[in-house]
Amino acid sequence: MTDTMDRTATTNPLAQLRVAREKPVAALLGATAGLVPVGVFELGHYELTSWSPLDCPKAAIVYAGLLFSALTVLGWSSDMFGSKVKAIGFTALLEGIMMTADAGWLSAIALGYLVVINAVANGCRLALRDTTAAAGTATRPKKPTRARPARPRRARQRTTTPRLAAVSGYGSN
Repeated sequence: MTDTMDRTATTNPLAQLRVAREKPVAALLGATAGLVPVGVFELGHYELTSWSPLDCPKAAIVYAGLLFSALTVLGWSSDMFGSKVKAIGFTALLEGIMMTADAGWLSAIALGYLVVINAVANGCRLALRDTTAAAGTATRPKKPTRARPARPRRARQRTTTPRLAAVSGYGSN
């Protein structure tokens, strides 16, 4: 039961935001994923000469970016809406509008949502992983050390006898 509660608390988007607030550097690094939809939009709308990766290799980059973004949005919206079906519809709607809408303002709004969702979802996920990794290392038991009895040090035996050196420099060795 506690595993289910812990998983629910960490996948809830609001709980993720609370964790991200505690780990701003991790959240900021993860938020760079918000640039993926921007790149997909730019390449898909202005730089593709064909949608076939054989004719235009940039198409493969667009498909990869759409897949990355769609999987992120799908995971986030599944947690948000509590329904896979709604999540699939929401994801297809946003990604589809961003790539196919003729109205520039509509594409821009979808792009804005995708940037925010990708940034927040990935930023929170990285912050959450950083928190759980830190908690995992803090609770890991240390390897037991064996107590060794203190041994007395032995003096090294000399092989030669000590000689006094002449201070004045008149003598020989």
